[in-house]
Amino acid sequence: MDRVHLQYLLEKGMRKSEIAKLLGFDVSTIYRELKRNIHTFYKNTTINNKHYAYHHSFAQSKANNRRYVKPRKLDIDKSLRDYVLKKLKEYWSPKQIEGRLKLESTLENIVTHETIYQYIYKKWQIRYRFSKYLRRKRINRIPVNSRRKRHIPESMLIRNRPAEISTRESFGHWECDLMIFNKNTKCNLITLRERKTRFVIVIKNNNKLAYDTASNIIRKLKQFSKYVKSITFDQGSEFFRYNWLKKTLGTEIYFCNPASPYQKGEIENVNGIIRVHFPRNIDIGLVSQNRIDALARNINNRPMECHNYSTAMEVFNKAIGYKITN
Repeated sequence: MDRVHLQYLLEKGMRKSEIAKLLGFDVSTIYRELKRNIHTFYKNTTINNKHYAYHHSFAQSKANNRRYVKPRKLDIDKSLRDYVLKKLKEYWSPKQIEGRLKLESTLENIVTHETIYQYIYKKWQIRYRFSKYLRRKRINRIPVNSRRKRHIPESMLIRNRPAEISTRESFGHWECDLMIFNKNTKCNLITLRERKTRFVIVIKNNNKLAYDTASNIIRKLKQFSKYVKSITFDQGSEFFRYNWLKKTLGTEIYFCNPASPYQKGEIENVNGIIRVHFPRNIDIGLVSQNRIDALARNINNRPMECHNYSTAMEVFNKAIGYKITN
């Protein structure tokens, strides 16, 4: 259950049936979540006719308190734990440790590779010390659910995008991408570019979570919402709140084929320009949004041959009928 998103939709006054459809749950699941995790003290509290009895952090806390976590074998058995940690330091993989234990040990001393991974990643101190001995050396483990093959609705694949978007015949069709930087920072940049005018927007984004990424895109594009007819993304998991984007902005959503960045060439082109000023090895978290806006403004005010040396800003302002300064 995405409790942050549920709270947001409740505060917007959306009906439970609409919320269930948007979040991909049965409506009974939504009612059950509210019944179990509502904040009884604020049960009848309303502000401007909005219901504020449900809060995601309180709901998560209640859910955690109900959950009984069985102690793991590695927490209880010191000799087994010492053996596993010793072999990890020798760069044995969890799968190799499991296999060797099955060969050498009695049944009660066997531990699975998944249990070893869970033990490593459950606490920051252990994760920090032992993740460096794993093949991938990731500080954060990729959630199992996110490894499943992603399903994009057929209607949203780029091959079903109208030809007028590809030929830039109409205004209001955008491309979007995420620019990744120094591996030690979660911060990144969301880049958006309108295909016909080449107008670019750059947004500092604190992580790759789909909810936060969608929130930042909505916040920035809502001022132009009637000029956002479509957005084309790649198939990164950070863009998988597409139903929320589609409903909130009233736009069509399309996705490129996997590993096909050339299918959104406009945004890839401007990403290369941005890399000149913000190379991959910097910590983008230390760069202010004001500085990022200044770069976007500079790019939008450069004369372009495709516009007969008018700027993207001038062409964009003409298309929307009023002047913005970005």
